[in-house]
Amino acid sequence: MTNATPADGPDLVVRRFVLVAVWLPVALVAIGVAVQLVLLPQVPATVAVHWNAAGEADRFAPAWTQPLMTVALGLGIPLLIALSTLPGLHRGERGATYRLLGATAAATSALTTVAFTVTFAVQAGLDSGGDAPTVWVALVAAVAAAALVGIAAWFVQPRQHAAHATTVPATPLALAANERAVWVRAAAMNTGGAIVVVVSVLVLAVVAASVWLTGAETTTAWVLTGVTALLVAFTATTLAFHVRVDDTGLHVDSVLGIPRFHVPLSDVVSAARVDVNPMGEFGGWGLRLSTGRRFGVVLRAGEAIEVLRGSGKRFVVTVDDAGTGAALLEALVARAAARS
Repeated sequence: MTNATPADGPDLVVRRFVLVAVWLPVALVAIGVAVQLVLLPQVPATVAVHWNAAGEADRFAPAWTQPLMTVALGLGIPLLIALSTLPGLHRGERGATYRLLGATAAATSALTTVAFTVTFAVQAGLDSGGDAPTVWVALVAAVAAAALVGIAAWFVQPRQHAAHATTVPATPLALAANERAVWVRAAAMNTGGAIVVVVSVLVLAVVAASVWLTGAETTTAWVLTGVTALLVAFTATTLAFHVRVDDTGLHVDSVLGIPRFHVPLSDVVSAARVDVNPMGEFGGWGLRLSTGRRFGVVLRAGEAIEVLRGSGKRFVVTVDDAGTGAALLEALVARAAARS
């Protein structure tokens, strides 16, 4: 698969994304629901909807709820992915993350639709949902369908590369030989991103609490609780940072004290002000790795300080007035070099 040409690139990227993230899930869910409605008179009034770790049915619901759940999850999740991704694509943002999200939407729809449809179909002709066979066949079929659909959706979309502007080192500030200068700013995740992160953690916390209250398996409950605790800690420590440039280098510290990042002045080859596209360049927000040996504290889109280190790696932090911070860093590096 090649890159889209300039003439049709933007339209082609968006059209193919909509094809795999919206229309393909609509088609999959329509087929799955049609099959379930045909089988509805043949299944028990109450069907199995959940299986334990041994693959045995342990929870049940009215048969008519299965088609509704197929629509809610098989179509609802892909549509949420599409609605949150399309604005960036329409703005011209590009990157492998957008292509991956399109493939993920299609794969999610295939996974849930096949799982719901197969588990429903195997109960046709049974007297009771309690007689439902093991769930393993349905799970294998669902995972296989998700893998095939996801891979196909990936290759249907054009290859995307995030646009990287040429990085030009900042013009050093004018500093006297013994003048002391310090630049300090606060950097916080944008409101929309913070809301998404916090709501996601709260939802997981509610799920974990529900698992304990409903008497689910202890192992599952502890795993969910542990994951929730880790996400709470990660969220609390990565929502806001203090950024400081002084004669010891660049410091980026969480407001809670950890994590802390320091690029010593002696390790700074150059510093520049750059514009960052979180999704296209880093695949999202937070502490992120990217191509080109880049590591970023990426809290929002927009201006950032990018430091080229002696190892060839690049450190990026999104922060207001990044141009001044980069210019001071360049001046301090130049002065240190003149003294040596």
